[in-house]
Amino acid sequence: MTTRSSLRMLTIAAVLVGVSGCALQSPSPVTDAEARDRFLAVIDETQQLVGGVWQVDDDPTPRGCTLPVWVAGERYPALRVSEDPRGEGHADRVQQAWEGNGLEVERSLVGDVVELKAESEFGEVYLFRVSEQAMTLQGESECRPA
Repeated sequence: MTTRSSLRMLTIAAVLVGVSGCALQSPSPVTDAEARDRFLAVIDETQQLVGGVWQVDDDPTPRGCTLPVWVAGERYPALRVSEDPRGEGHADRVQQAWEGNGLEVERSLVGDVVELKAESEFGEVYLFRVSEQAMTLQGESECRPA
């Protein structure tokens, strides 16, 4: 392959990566255990912020995920459920706390349920749902190389 052909192939590859939306993103600069602990700390702090009695169904088994450039990875899920009735004011407090921690938060209303969805710069995902009947708090840690 000539230099000209090599440059052409590199240019085509760069354009394809840009068009496909793939971005090379490395994991956060902490250990796998620290990344998981950071994720669970946000879940724990959110649970404490709204109070109530919670059923904790966090799964200690990692789930598969894919990092950019199709590298296999793992992420940890968390699920917490409370039947304590709570109102929209709790969603306001959670939103303020999450935004204060640098999370991008989207708020929506699904029937009578207020839903907050947040994502960190490292791809951690958090979901808080609250209604007059119950609350759920769930998420997934950042995807780390397996």
